[in-house]
Amino acid sequence: MSVKRLFAAAGQYFLRRSLPHGIISWRYLLPNPPAKVRIHRQLWFTTRDRRIPLPLFLLIELLLWLRWVTFACWHRSWRAVQLRGPEICAREGIGKGTLLLRLLTMSLCHCISPAEIFAFGLYRSDSSHKVWEYVFSHETSAFHRWRDVRPGESAAALALIQDKSGLAALLASHGVPMAPVLAVIPRGASFNPDPWLHDTPRLFCKPRHGSASRDAFVIERRDDRDTPAIFAVMNGMKMRHSSMDALHKALAGDDFLVQPLMGNHPLFAPLVLSEDAVTLRIITELHPDQGIRCYSATLEIPHLAEDGNLCHTILPIEQLSGLICPFPERHLPATAQARHAAVLVRLGDCAVPFWGEIKSSAMTAHRQLPELYAIAWDYVIPPSGPCMLEGNSGWGMTTPQVLHGGLLRD
Repeated sequence: MSVKRLFAAAGQYFLRRSLPHGIISWRYLLPNPPAKVRIHRQLWFTTRDRRIPLPLFLLIELLLWLRWVTFACWHRSWRAVQLRGPEICAREGIGKGTLLLRLLTMSLCHCISPAEIFAFGLYRSDSSHKVWEYVFSHETSAFHRWRDVRPGESAAALALIQDKSGLAALLASHGVPMAPVLAVIPRGASFNPDPWLHDTPRLFCKPRHGSASRDAFVIERRDDRDTPAIFAVMNGMKMRHSSMDALHKALAGDDFLVQPLMGNHPLFAPLVLSEDAVTLRIITELHPDQGIRCYSATLEIPHLAEDGNLCHTILPIEQLSGLICPFPERHLPATAQARHAAVLVRLGDCAVPFWGEIKSSAMTAHRQLPELYAIAWDYVIPPSGPCMLEGNSGWGMTTPQVLHGGLLRD
């Protein structure tokens, strides 16, 4: 490993971290800890890079723990109470000092982010005992690996789901409606979008093996100019102007998929001021008793927050009917409550268009990858019908657990 790559790895693994790589608790030392405690202990050890010897890993975790309990936890807890404290105290009748004490106690004893303590309501006196039922953000990757472990099987499935082109071809052959792929541009090749812009005014370009819209671009035809407009994409939203040079730089790192940028269904189009897509995420899981089933479904509406940052209004979907429901108000900040209420008023009492087709196709897709315990499928819904964008084996767990409870509660 080069010195540059070594420093980059060290920065990601230690230097730029404030939290250890999992929950740290004295309960791990018990001779026979409860099952959920054993799972969290296993997740903590699963985060270790196999190239790092166990003694070095434990030393790194000790240093990260010391950094957290001596400084980072106090600073982040104080900031969290300053931001969310007034509304929580007013709504729930908790004193600000009491709230800070509960936050510090939970965060110091378990090495948990104050933001997730708020998200899961663990600061409440009747909920603090549920801490072991949740999987936290710094355990997410380890949890997915732990659940997916099937020697000789899950590795191939994981490689396939990360290959957007290969996955699209497989799922389309089984009747899953996929977003059209106009072309796959080989890594490092020169790319001229003009041939596709003649028929499709707006294109979406993304890496074949990327995620979270990293290095994705929107290309728009401009009838009054010879050159198209190019925009960088962040969290699924068209953002700042970019350039063909930036696109070619990204193309040097991976193959790129060229797709038409599809519009929103008439039900959703009025919800976004821009032309960004409203997406639907449905998570399917392979349940040991019930087979493949729907675990969670949410509608994600992109917009700019009051401070100019990117965010999404997330609305849960009732799994049987597809009815669009309100997000639990007690888990939302005051500004988000007003935004969610405004969106729900505009939507009215309605269900997701094509819900039965979406749910059925997501479960069909999961049947092609039975080695993976749970997969998040992202859809867009243009007027012509739903199109799956991609599948994700490393999906985020905060929102599903807020809606459905901790993943380890059973």
